[in-house]
Amino acid sequence: MGILNFFKPNSSSVLKIDEVLYSELDKNTFLTKYLNPRVPLIIKNGAHDWPLIKLWTKDYISEKNGDYLCTVISDSRPAYSKDKTTLKNYFNTHKNKSTLTLEGYDRKKEPFFLKGIKFPNMFFSKKNIHRFFFYHSVKDAGTLPHIHRDAFNILREGEKRWVMYDADRIIAPKGYSLMMKTHKKYPPGTHAKDWFKKEYAKLPAKVDKVYECIQSPNDIVFIPINYCHTVINNSNEVLGLVVEVLRS
Repeated sequence: MGILNFFKPNSSSVLKIDEVLYSELDKNTFLTKYLNPRVPLIIKNGAHDWPLIKLWTKDYISEKNGDYLCTVISDSRPAYSKDKTTLKNYFNTHKNKSTLTLEGYDRKKEPFFLKGIKFPNMFFSKKNIHRFFFYHSVKDAGTLPHIHRDAFNILREGEKRWVMYDADRIIAPKGYSLMMKTHKKYPPGTHAKDWFKKEYAKLPAKVDKVYECIQSPNDIVFIPINYCHTVINNSNEVLGLVVEVLRS
């Protein structure tokens, strides 16, 4: 875990995110226990037979979609980066950088990346996809605390560490206030590894519940709408896809 070795990830003050094997999960259970009540979940081996898992490598993506314009990231506030290049050039020349490129879903034009998802699946359909992003990153990089709509993070390669808490403005005002303060404290140019070093241990005293998990290849992490989450990469490389959805 690199610079984070001295942390105790299973502290009694931090709750472990539920882990459910995909083979033991059904749609009704997912809806009633996790999606509707806004409870984070890690679906173990959830994407094991998806094309994303079977096909995607850097070489495959470069060959099939190498002209795709992506964002090059040097910090842990990817939404602010303006540095663009093609995926092929990114993989060839930006060895210690990351990419996390957000794109709205155009139903009239099937995006290359969504061809990596198996449809139908029990979690979302093409009708409620709002946006998506492909990501590739390196060890000890990550994302600083932020929120968005319900999302599914599908990991093809590597290992990621997640920390989450409710930051809904109405339901969890303490969490929302903390997230806003953190955003000011860690602006563009700052890094998730510094948040883990300075803020992680103090988090349980500031919000009602803190959740944590480790994501492995084939796993799908469900992030509920308005759940603040911070992520850091434990492995040398991570690669995957996030799909953000609208509630029906």
